[in-house]
Amino acid sequence: MSRVATGCLAAFLSGCAAVGPNYQRPSFESPSQWGESKEKAETALALEKTAWWHTFGDPILNRLIAQGTKNNLDLEQARARIKQARAALVLAGAPGLPVVNAGGAVTRSAGSENLASAGSSPSTVYQAGFDASWEIDVFGGVRRGVEGARARLDASVEDLHATLLTLLGDVTRNYVDLRANQVQLQITRHNLEIQQETVAVTRKRYQLGLTTSLDVAQAEAQKATTESNIPTLEAAIKQSIHRLGILLAQEPNALKAELSTAHPLPKVEGLLATGLPSQLLSRRPDLRQEERQLAAASADIGVATAGLYPVFDLTLGLGLQANSASNFIKTSSRYWSIVPGVSMPLFDGGKTRANIAGKQAVFDESLAKYRAAYNSALEDVENALTSFYAERARHSLLVESVRVNEEAVATANERYRRGLTTFLDVLTTQQTLYSAQSSLNQSTANQLTDLVSLYKALGGGWHLADQE
Repeated sequence: MSRVATGCLAAFLSGCAAVGPNYQRPSFESPSQWGESKEKAETALALEKTAWWHTFGDPILNRLIAQGTKNNLDLEQARARIKQARAALVLAGAPGLPVVNAGGAVTRSAGSENLASAGSSPSTVYQAGFDASWEIDVFGGVRRGVEGARARLDASVEDLHATLLTLLGDVTRNYVDLRANQVQLQITRHNLEIQQETVAVTRKRYQLGLTTSLDVAQAEAQKATTESNIPTLEAAIKQSIHRLGILLAQEPNALKAELSTAHPLPKVEGLLATGLPSQLLSRRPDLRQEERQLAAASADIGVATAGLYPVFDLTLGLGLQANSASNFIKTSSRYWSIVPGVSMPLFDGGKTRANIAGKQAVFDESLAKYRAAYNSALEDVENALTSFYAERARHSLLVESVRVNEEAVATANERYRRGLTTFLDVLTTQQTLYSAQSSLNQSTANQLTDLVSLYKALGGGWHLADQE
C-alpha cells in the first residue's frame, strides 16, 4: 500500500497531466470588415485610445460619468462578486494542500472492577502533538477545480467591465434625453409665443371684420394644442434628472439644481472608429465573460472525471505522550505515525459518469451560447452603424426642411396680415415648421444615442472609464 502511494506521489510531483480536456479558446470565422462602415483605415485603433464620451465635448456629461464610475451601486455589486470569486478560488485550491492540526489532552481513567483487569488503579495520560492529512491530487481533480475557479474569477472581472460599459451608456443616453427634452421645451415655448401673436392678429382682424370667427377658433385651438405638450416635456425632464441621480447612487432630486438649466445637445463630430469585427472577441467584456465561463465549464468536466480514479491520501502524526507530567517533555515520550491510504470507486450506479455527461452538456451549451453572443454582437454593431448613417442623412435633410419652413412661415404671416391669403396657410406653415423643428431636434438626439449604441456594441471605453 505504501509503495503505491509513494509511487503516485512521485508521479504527481513530477507533473502528471490532469484528467479531463485541456481547454483551448475557440476561434470563430469573422467578416473582414463591417458592411456599413465608412471609416478610414487609419482610425481603426482610435477606439482603444479614446474615451468616446469625451468626443461629445460636454463637461457636464464628463463629470456625471466620473461620478457614476465611482459611486454606482451596480458597480459596487459587481466588485463584491469579484471578492466572492476570489474567496471561491482559495476554497478550490485548499483540498490540494495538507491540513495540519495541533492538539493536546489530559486523560484520567480507571478500569471497571468487573473486567479481567479488575483492580487496576486510576491512570493519567498526557498527550500533545500535531497531525497532518493530505489528499494527494494525483489525477488533477483539484487542479481542474482551481482552473475552473480562476476562470470564474476572470469572468467576474469581465462582469464588472460589462457593468461599467452599461453604466457609460445609461448615463449618456439619459443625459441626451434630458437635453433633447429641454431643447424641445424651448422649441415648444418659442412656437407658442408665435402662435399667441397669431391669435392676437387674428382677433384684431376679426374685430375689423376682415376674417371670420373660425380663424380665431383655429388659431386658439392650435395654441392650446402646442401648450398641452409643455407639461409632458417638463415631466420627461424631471424623470431624466431622477434617473441620472439614481445612476450616480444619489437620491432622485440630488441633481435637480445642477441639471435643470437648459443646455444644447452635445455635438456629433468626427469619424467613427469601429475597428475590425474580429476585435470584438477581445474588446467586448460580455464576450470575454462568456469565454471565461466556457473555460470554467471545460474545467468542470475534469473535476467530474477525477471521480473515476482512485483517491490517495497520507496521514501523519507527531507528538508527545506520557503517563506523568514529569516525563512528558522527555525524548522517550515522543511518538509518530505515517498512514498512507487509497480508496478506489468500484460501483456507484453510474452516478459519476452521469455527472461527467452533464458537465459535458453544460460545456456544449456554453459553447453555443458563446457563439450566439458573438453573432449577436456582430448584429448589434451592424444595426448601430445602419441607424447612425441613416439618421445622419435624415438630419441633413431636416436642417434644410427647417430653413425652408421658417421662410414659409414668415411669408404666410406677412401675406395674411396684408389679406393676400387665408388663415389656413398660416396654420399649415406653422404646424409644419413646429413638426420640422421637433424632428430635427429628435434627429440630433437619435444620432447621439445611435453613437452610444455603437460604441457600446463595439465594447469601447470601459478600460478608460476608471481613469475618470
